[in-house]
Amino acid sequence: MQQPLSIWLLLDSRQPGGIESHVMQLAEGLAEHKIAVTVVFLTHYGDHPLRDALTHHGISTLSLDGTFSTLNRMLKRVTPNVIHTHGYKAGILGRLAANANNIPVLSTFHAGEKSTGKLAIYDWLDRNTSFLADKIYAVSPQIASRLPASTEISDNFVNTSDLSVSYGKQIAYVGRLSYEKGPDSLLRLARQFPGETFHIYGDGPMRESLENSAPSNLVFHGQQNDMANVWSRIGLLIMPSRHEGLPMAALEAMARGIPIQAYAVGALGQLINEKNGWLIEPNQMQKLASALKHWLDMSEQQKLSIKRATITTIQQRFSSQVVIPKIIAVYSQLASSSLHSAKQLAS
Repeated sequence: MQQPLSIWLLLDSRQPGGIESHVMQLAEGLAEHKIAVTVVFLTHYGDHPLRDALTHHGISTLSLDGTFSTLNRMLKRVTPNVIHTHGYKAGILGRLAANANNIPVLSTFHAGEKSTGKLAIYDWLDRNTSFLADKIYAVSPQIASRLPASTEISDNFVNTSDLSVSYGKQIAYVGRLSYEKGPDSLLRLARQFPGETFHIYGDGPMRESLENSAPSNLVFHGQQNDMANVWSRIGLLIMPSRHEGLPMAALEAMARGIPIQAYAVGALGQLINEKNGWLIEPNQMQKLASALKHWLDMSEQQKLSIKRATITTIQQRFSSQVVIPKIIAVYSQLASSSLHSAKQLAS
């Protein structure tokens, strides 16, 4: 009887974010398909909501000390069929350790923005060691174009089972408060629509400056470790990113029937169309404001029609029920190829 696949999902994470949401969705989907999956935290930074959520769902986790030597030593003791890396440091060290131990490695590239400072060094190393992967995924064509090795575009996905449709009314932004995500656009919208209340869920380097200049109708809720209750409050998601891939926040919102008004960056054009939301030319603030006014002027029946279209879009292309089997097929192919190569070397 064929042994079940054993997969490591490797990441280096301090706090919740898009990569963490992706890994959670992937781990849950693999577990539902009876794949032996372990989420490996390259560095233990202390308590982590993702680790807690994985444990709650009965998914194995492992925390290391952030060094190549420890990762390499662990792989000599426990050999998964495939290592799947996510993020800069996990990608660099994961590919090196996988190659040293003859383990197939798949790397997913999530970041759409160009980094600065120390992160720019990690970004450069990550991209320029991508050729060490046996398979490379990027979540948008823009991300793929920056990679020097052959890359396949892979849709992000969300588990649509047991999700409740949101009938909330909030106009909200969900994400990191950093320049590339464009949260400053919420301040401008709040000033243009003083009769509406706007909500920001998230934290980041811009939070203090945003709070200091925000009008009274913009409410900051901070980082949310459990988004399940938050989504139920939201009726419309504003996503004014300057750089983007295919963000998990967009998928999680639309899976719950929450339409999005977003700038046309990254792979958002694959997700949003005229039937399920608003895709706006980048940095066109007035057009973003016009789209919001359109939403506010719509009847409840018109809004319901858009909500239904968002759910249909996710179910047909971006649900884990559609995407996970494709990923498992890739894992199986990589594992089989590695086994075949090992037998050839042994003979």
